[in-house]
Amino acid sequence: MILRHLIRLVLPALAILATSCTGYHLGASKPAQMREVHTVAVPNVKNLTLQPRIDVHFTNALISRLQEDGTYRVAREGSADAVVECTITKLERRQLRSARFNTLRSRELGLRVMVEYKVIDLRSQKLLQRGIAQGETTVFADANFQNAERQALPEAAAAAADDLVSRLAEGW
Repeated sequence: MILRHLIRLVLPALAILATSCTGYHLGASKPAQMREVHTVAVPNVKNLTLQPRIDVHFTNALISRLQEDGTYRVAREGSADAVVECTITKLERRQLRSARFNTLRSRELGLRVMVEYKVIDLRSQKLLQRGIAQGETTVFADANFQNAERQALPEAAAAAADDLVSRLAEGW
């Protein structure tokens, strides 16, 4: 009698436990076209904007984010499986908040960096992935706006690098 009650309680619990984690797996969940890629090369990023040194900020942030994520190892172009070619195409500024009595004077700006990227398999020269990554931050317009914007640019570049690494490692 006790054994029957115990079986009635334990058996469903074991069934739930055995099937509850069937959709999960350990390790990276790379996009299908990137499954054979284990190492990537990151050449210098091209900058089509008029903002100097944003390409350096983005390149450094991209390499750092790839290393932190760990899905791909960063390598030289001669020993990598694929290359990630990036071009910074746009740097947008838009007003988020204006001065109280002068709507033409900005108090807070949104700063957006747009990056076009493509991933090329170095063995077959096949295009594996392409798209646009973007990163945003805000800038408060104080007395020295140029300095405030210069300090915010690395943050926007890092956000764009986060977006790109997410697309490469997880497919979205």
